Formats: sequence, C-alpha cells, structure tokens
Amino acid sequence: MKLRIKLARFFLRFGKFIQSLPVVVMKPDDIVEFSRQTYEGWVKYWSKDDLVDSGLNQDELDLLQHLPIKEGHLLLLGLGGGREAIPLLKTGFQVTGVDFVSELVEKAKENVNTRGFELDVLVQDFSRLNVEAGFYDVVWLSKSMYSCIPTRKRRIEMLRRVKNALKPGGYFLCQFFLDSSIASSKKGVFLRRLIAFFSFGNREYEAGDFLWQNIEFLHAFSNVDIVRSELEESGFQVMHISKGKELHNGVALCQ
Repeated sequence: MKLRIKLARFFLRFGKFIQSLPVVVMKPDDIVEFSRQTYEGWVKYWSKDDLVDSGLNQDELDLLQHLPIKEGHLLLLGLGGGREAIPLLKTGFQVTGVDFVSELVEKAKENVNTRGFELDVLVQDFSRLNVEAGFYDVVWLSKSMYSCIPTRKRRIEMLRRVKNALKPGGYFLCQFFLDSSIASSKKGVFLRRLIAFFSFGNREYEAGDFLWQNIEFLHAFSNVDIVRSELEESGFQVMHISKGKELHNGVALCQ
C-alpha cells in the first residue's frame, strides 16, 4: 500500500479517536449538563406541532401493547414537547412528565392543554430522580434515553430510584440504543480510560460511549443481555426485552 494511503488511513483512525475524547474528559455530571444545554437550544424543534402530533412510534406502540394495564399514574421520563404524553393520556393514564429543561416542560404543558388534556410536570434530571415513593403504576423512559445516562453505576442508581417510585407490581418501560459496531477495542478502551484518569474525567468510561452527531451523549449497548443484567441487578424482573423495529433500537418491559 502506498505511503500516502497508509498515512490517510492513520489520520482517519486518529481523528475518530480524537472525536471520542469529549466523553472521556467530561465527568458524568458534565456529560448530563452537556446534553441539557443541547436540548435547551432545541426547544422550538421538540415542541413544534407536527412532531408533537406524530404520536408514538412503532416500538412504543408495541411496548404499550405488551403493558398489561392501560390506566393509573404514569411517570414519563424525558417529556420533551409532549409527543408521548398526549397518546398516553388518551389511553387513560394520568401522566406526570419529567424533563431537565424548564422551558421545554412549559411548552409540553401548553401543548397538552391546547389538545384538551391536563399534565403534571417536574423539572429534574431523571437520572437523579426524586419523586414520591410507591406512587406510580408505570414509569415510561422516553425514546432511547436509557442510553443517554452515562456509566453503568448511574444507570443502576436511576433504576433503583425508578423501582422506589413504583407501586408494588408496577411496570417500567424503556428503549435503548443498540449497536455492536460502535464498541471499541480493548486497547482503545484502555487508552481512553487512561486519559480519563489523568484528566480527572469520566473514569467509568465504557466501550460504546459516544456523542451522537456531536450534540448528545449516548451509550451504545452491544447486545440486549447487557441491559437485562442492569435491570436485574436493580431488582426488576424482565418481562420482555428485544431488538426493536427501528434501527439501533432495543426495547424492554419490566416489573
């Protein structure tokens, strides 16, 4: 192979490595704040009428079909502009929506009200969920946002908080980003963790951590069994977990 071609391939690999470093040098709290600032700048997009009225996608409809109950108190994590809240209210649930962008929460409440429904709202980082214990029949984690939580430790902590919020026998539904091709080599993971250690950054960096389109953190799970293990470690019984119909989407229903 010509030297210049080898050099070009080296720079491509090196560039990919450099692009992965933002999630390495930021601490988990920084990563969550990075994503919050991104969503803060996209309020108009997430609350526009055509998106809000698009309703549940096919994977969400399938999850709803698997859910044994269709009424009760539902906690919606990742409220956005209200896209999911409206069909869930129509189904018969009393919905409380949680999001970490206050302006987006207000827009969602406005969108729901103009469509003839009532919505309770909370402004919180749902990975640090703080709600009444044993109150909700269902907790619904919005589209692929399980993968927006950095580190296994933080995800399991959130799941335990979710379990505490549920009534005995309550249900938890979520989606997650699924892509085995994103996983780094052992050498790549070691180098990134070394950089994280010396930069006092994300020392819990995991293979599959990346910034989606350089705007939002995602953790790509290589298979559904990893998600299953996190759910079970948190005390949930997994009723259904599989690859979804949408690209890079996994779905889970637990009790």
